[in-house]
Parts: sequence; C-alpha cells; structure tokens
Amino acid sequence: MRSFPAGSLLRALLAPALTIALLASERAHAERLESPLEQMYAPDAAIVSGRLVEINPVGRIVIERGDVLHGKPRPPEKIDARVPREVLDSLVVGERYVIAYSTLRRDPRNPGRMAPNPDGAVVLVRPGIEPALFRDTKAIRAILKTGRSEHGRESRKLIDLLVAALAGDDPQLKNLAAGEFAYEPELGERLKDADRAAIERAVRNVKTPVNVRAMLLEGAARQPKTLGDWWRSAALEIVTTTPVDGYSDAASDPVLLVLTALEVLDRYEVRVPPETLKRWVWNPNPPLVERVCVMLRREAPGEERSTIQHALADPRLPEATRKFLNDHLRQLDRIDERKKARKEGSG
Repeated sequence: MRSFPAGSLLRALLAPALTIALLASERAHAERLESPLEQMYAPDAAIVSGRLVEINPVGRIVIERGDVLHGKPRPPEKIDARVPREVLDSLVVGERYVIAYSTLRRDPRNPGRMAPNPDGAVVLVRPGIEPALFRDTKAIRAILKTGRSEHGRESRKLIDLLVAALAGDDPQLKNLAAGEFAYEPELGERLKDADRAAIERAVRNVKTPVNVRAMLLEGAARQPKTLGDWWRSAALEIVTTTPVDGYSDAASDPVLLVLTALEVLDRYEVRVPPETLKRWVWNPNPPLVERVCVMLRREAPGEERSTIQHALADPRLPEATRKFLNDHLRQLDRIDERKKARKEGSG
C-alpha cells in the first residue's frame, strides 16, 4: 500500500493548516478544545473504513463502505464525501482508507443546534485531523479502538500508541498524536518523564512535520506541568536556528512553526534577544514579519526603524516583505507625528 507522500501532503495542507493552527492556538488559550478523537467520536460524526473508488477533482471522494467503526444510523454502502482539494493528489483509487466525516453542521439560524449540511458528507478538518483521512493500517485501527471511549482516551495504552505514532513515519498519525497530546489535558496528567522526553524530541527534530512541531509546542506552553517545561528553550531554539528562507525541503515551510514559537514567547513574556528577532525581518511572509516588528518594538524600541530601513536597502528583500515594510514604516511615521503633536500641544 502506498503511503501518503509526506512532502506533497504537507505542502498542500500548509496554508489551511496555518489558519487552523493559529485559530486553534487562540481558542485553546481561552478555552478547552476537544481532542481529535473526541471530535471523531462525536454523536454527529461517523468513522468508516473502505476502498477508495472515485476521486472527483472538485474536491470529493467516494469510499466503498467496509467496516463501520462509529456512527448511527448505518452509513450508506458508498460514501460521497467532500475533502480539501489539496489532498486529492495524495490519494490512490483502489487503496483502503479510514475517514471520519459528518453530514451535519451548525444551524446558521440557530447555532445551538445541528442541521443537515447542504454539501452532504464532509470529512472532518480540525486541529490534529487535517483532514480526518488515514491509510487503513493497524496503527490507526489500534488508536481508534482504544480511543472510542472517554476512559480509553485517557489511558496509558493510548499514550503508548501515540508516542509510537510520533516516532513513526506516517505524517497523518503524527499529526493525530500531536493533537491528542495538545488538546486532551487528562491524557497529559498520565505522562511519564519518558513520554515528555519523546514529545520534546519530536518538537526539536527538524525532520518532524512543522505542523506537528507547532501543535506540540503550543500545547506544552499551555500545559508545562504535564507536557514539560522545555517549551521556552525549544521556542527560542526554533526562532534562533530555523533558516529564514526555510528548509531545503519545500514541504517544510517554517512559517507556521516560527509564528507559533513567537506567539507563545510573546504571550508568556519571554525575552527574545533583538538580534534573534531582526533576522526574521527578511522573511517572505508578511504576517511573520509583522509579529517580529511588534516584538522588536517591545524588546528594543529604538532598533525597529533602523532594522526596517536596513532590510529595505537590501535588493534581495522579497517583494511582499518590501511592500509590508514600506507600509509599516509609514505607519511608524504617523505614530511619531502624533506623539510629537501631543508633546508640542502639552508644552
């Protein structure tokens, strides 16, 4: 059975994963998010295994139902489900997959209730399951079997399976494991030192998919007592050593990871050396550059403008970054003018 090509899948999912992960980070900081397994076993969801019989380029797949692992009423013999278009090239007709999907959505007229989704069956896309579509392997079957109950989702057995998944070579299972550790607090309370060390290794390992590293880092920052208090040094290491232009593998665009590291360092007021921040002003991603400028203003107020001017003088500066920095510099000018006017008015 052909595995998901890690490079193409992660590259395809980076943009939606970035949005989902950053939104999840904000929500998780304010409230508890359900873990991936909780969402897959929700009353409105179904989990089935089956053979992929059709791929529709508009973003739908047809699965010939095999085992029903969760869901009532019984799913139809063939499930026509919407999936992110970005994953279509990674799928193989004739291979067997496990999917979690729902035919319902929140009623737009009554958010407290569910209503039929006009798109029909839609494969779940949440933090840790982006999407909830896995190769049908012993590993995913074992995780799903153990995680079908609340007791199982907090068990030592599941921890062992998830740690093994983190160390494995299936990027989708790595992502699922990261989501469980990040969003299931009760699971974290049962971790041993060896488990925390395994999670830390996954975050620090540059070969771990960036979305997995980011999710675990953000989870550890929220739960240092259970996942480990290593997150500060790991976050600083990420923003200090990650190549500004990215890794040689195009699938490992570090924007999501670096943004997450900067966000948790900023959230918990961890000092970041100005020289570490300055290197990211040359990055081609404007949202990342914006975060860096804000943090640089806090850490070294007198150096933000000069750093921007130095970057703008570099002909190699990416065009999108150049446009953002020019706009940002004009904004700083306006701020300085208002400050000057207030000072003169008070004088």
